[in-house]
Amino acid sequence: MAENFYLNKEYDKTEKVLKNFDKKYEFYYWFRLKKEAQIIIKKQGYDKGIDYISSKFNKIDKPNMKIVFDIANFYKNSKNYEKAIEYYTKIILSLSDNPEIKSDLLYRRGGSYERLGNFEKADEDLINSLKINPDDAYVLNYLAYSWLERNYKIDEAMEMLKKAYALRSNDPYITDSIGWAYYLIENYIEAEKYLKKAVELMPEDPTVNDHYGDILWKLNRNIQARYFWNYVLGLDEADDEIKKKINIKIIEGIKNS
Repeated sequence: MAENFYLNKEYDKTEKVLKNFDKKYEFYYWFRLKKEAQIIIKKQGYDKGIDYISSKFNKIDKPNMKIVFDIANFYKNSKNYEKAIEYYTKIILSLSDNPEIKSDLLYRRGGSYERLGNFEKADEDLINSLKINPDDAYVLNYLAYSWLERNYKIDEAMEMLKKAYALRSNDPYITDSIGWAYYLIENYIEAEKYLKKAVELMPEDPTVNDHYGDILWKLNRNIQARYFWNYVLGLDEADDEIKKKINIKIIEGIKNS
């Protein structure tokens, strides 16, 4: 009931139901704290939400690893990657033998390192994750995209993205990644095929629409490019950074490097 109210954005009703879960029910009480933190994030932003969940977490004497995992994800989602890495590491060190869980944790920790610009540790974690599960499309996608952005191991990155796409051809993020990969190696005809599909799969995503605008510009379809860039400016999910870059592109276009 609480989850349904939350999904319907009826936060006052959600909070009322959550009051039924007190401390003697550890699992449900932690669910309550997480949901209350998520409501605070919706109403007041990530800083307030993470402050709330952190203060509650710090009062738990011996949190189980599921709770530690949740707090690590809260920190990662709030872009506090150092704290996320700290807790992911704690869980990894506690594992006796569970390859599937370790693969996912390495992926999450590797992504946190990558966000911090620590590419050596990021690559190490992501490669080790793939050693455990070589067919994880999302790890393949993340590592390959990171390499392309750094202009590193381009051929290998392209092969990983092709494999990821073969595994998850209808995933919009992977479709966007392979399209953007072709853009970065200046194969604009091939890029347009994938980015068009990504827009169809995820029509309200700012990054996907921005990427599609870029490829249209490179194909000399400038009016269409500006249409998609202008569309991004009206999306609620578009942050100030992407809007700033798009406003420049609408005026100046994309200059050849």
